[in-house]
Amino acid sequence: MPGKKPQGPAKLRPARKLQFPSVSTHLPSHRASQDYNALGIAFDDPAGDCVMDLATFFGAQAISRITNSGQIIFHSMGDSGVKSAEQEAVAEVMAADIDNADHQLGPSFMVHLGDVLYGANKEASYPDKFYGIYDHYDRLIFAIPGNHDGEVKPTTDPITLAAFKENFCAPAGTQPPEATKTGVLMPNQPGPYWHLQAPFIDIVGLYSNADENVGIINNTIVGPKQKAWLQSRLQAIASVRTTKNRKALVIVVHHPPYARGFNQSGYGHPSNPEMLKDIDDCCNAAGILPDAVLAGHTHNYQHYVRTQSLKGAAWTIPYLIVGTGGISVQTIPAPTGVKNATGDVLYYSAFQDYGYLTVTASASQLKLVFTAVVAAHGVLREQIIVDLASHQIV
Repeated sequence: MPGKKPQGPAKLRPARKLQFPSVSTHLPSHRASQDYNALGIAFDDPAGDCVMDLATFFGAQAISRITNSGQIIFHSMGDSGVKSAEQEAVAEVMAADIDNADHQLGPSFMVHLGDVLYGANKEASYPDKFYGIYDHYDRLIFAIPGNHDGEVKPTTDPITLAAFKENFCAPAGTQPPEATKTGVLMPNQPGPYWHLQAPFIDIVGLYSNADENVGIINNTIVGPKQKAWLQSRLQAIASVRTTKNRKALVIVVHHPPYARGFNQSGYGHPSNPEMLKDIDDCCNAAGILPDAVLAGHTHNYQHYVRTQSLKGAAWTIPYLIVGTGGISVQTIPAPTGVKNATGDVLYYSAFQDYGYLTVTASASQLKLVFTAVVAAHGVLREQIIVDLASHQIV
């Protein structure tokens, strides 16, 4: 269950040591003169509506068990892919939450918040830094790319998102070669951004591109398609939402809308107001707001509370950074308990920990629990509950 502590220390296994040939060193000519990662990198947008239904992966019987339980549970974290002992400890403690006898009582899947892999030679690194780490995590892993997943390195990773798409976006009916070798099932995502429909929740995953500090879903380099897609998906979600069909809505994006405790400088990465404005534009046009926004990028846990108004009702919305999956943690910004200049966002809390988020959605509530992983044990740090009827954190 969310926040529980494993009974014993997690067993840390030596990382797999496999050798694979490096990727092509050919640099596409249209990228040769670019500053490879600044201000975004153009990529091939996916075709279609980019909608996934959990029933496609789970089947009717498993979905029925989830629905009958009255809730769905999943894990989320980001910034993991370095093959560290801490990354493996987080993976093992998450795996201890899984209930294979009554799967609906534990996490049904994971949503990775990006930076699945760091470093060069990404295609050759998936066995050690991903498959070898999560081979005990017996659940499907969905992901959005982080800036390091999309970065271009001309001699080793010349094509943006190549390794990510090979492993997370294999064509339907196929599996990536490394997943087949290790017996891991991968999700056949339609692309780097997507909408996952599940019982009790809609999850919209965005790709905020490859810049180190600036999150982007729309500009002259990356184009307008993702923003237009986001607006259309939010409109579709809003059109079927009624008081009897009130699923939670969670937006996940790698670059955090709010960060660094509103400080201009310091540890971690800054806020992303331009990206947030694009998301807000889409929400406003669709007449809907998210119940929570999850991000990574900064290597710690930060909790912000945003107050917004929709159709005369006030909403309090948690914006969380959970970049705690395994790369070295960064110092948290101080002090907490401060608001931004306009007074509509509160920097509520922060933890300098490795760890993960457990999200539980029901017909009435969205619960978010941050579990730190300390000495290979899970330690409950914070629980947030959003009442879906009143739109308030309670």
